[in-house]
Amino acid sequence: MCDEVPLTGGRITQGVVKKGTHVLRPCCANSKFVHEVLEWLDKKGVLASPKFIGITDDGREITSFLDGESPDNLGYFNYDQLYEAGRIIKILHTALSDFPGCSNNQTVCHNDLSPCNFMFMDGLPYAVFDWDAAEINDPLNDVAYASWMWCDIGNDANSPAEVGKKINVILDAYQLCKERRNLLIVKIHEQIQRVSKSLHIDKRFEQSQWADNCDLWLRKYQNQIVQYFIL
Repeated sequence: MCDEVPLTGGRITQGVVKKGTHVLRPCCANSKFVHEVLEWLDKKGVLASPKFIGITDDGREITSFLDGESPDNLGYFNYDQLYEAGRIIKILHTALSDFPGCSNNQTVCHNDLSPCNFMFMDGLPYAVFDWDAAEINDPLNDVAYASWMWCDIGNDANSPAEVGKKINVILDAYQLCKERRNLLIVKIHEQIQRVSKSLHIDKRFEQSQWADNCDLWLRKYQNQIVQYFIL
């Protein structure tokens, strides 16, 4: 294992290493499904995710290595970066909308489309990694979660107007229709509350409180925010 290099950056799962042109990482309860998802994307020629290669003798998954950089926390992202993120999410959702088990208006959701799970090259996101939480669901869940994370909703340093404009950039790139845009704020609240509950169960009380504060901030300013993306 002397040729294995621990990976840092982003919010890397513990035990993830680089070996040559591959990434080795521990499997999880959802790994079989994730591997099928990555193989599906590969067969469709989608380049916005790692390729699943196989399993090591000691039971770790092998995927292709994505070059570039990944942020280790939330922060400021410009309109070009936001647009590209929205475009990538659309590509993934479209490619996965006919994945086995998906019914009408469903796709495979990543469930953690934070900037920290995107790989960047030349300043722009180009691929999504860490699919461990993936499941079949309403694609608007992913769009809502991504809007929260990429636009840093809840940060008092951001004005409601700026948050609304940034969300609109993501939705334009995703080509979200009017009817679905009208549901987005409710979905963002649901995603924030989902995360808060999960963090609380894991006894990560400080992070759970942060999510609750984001929800309160959004409730306070949502009427100012939605005017920028409701058509």
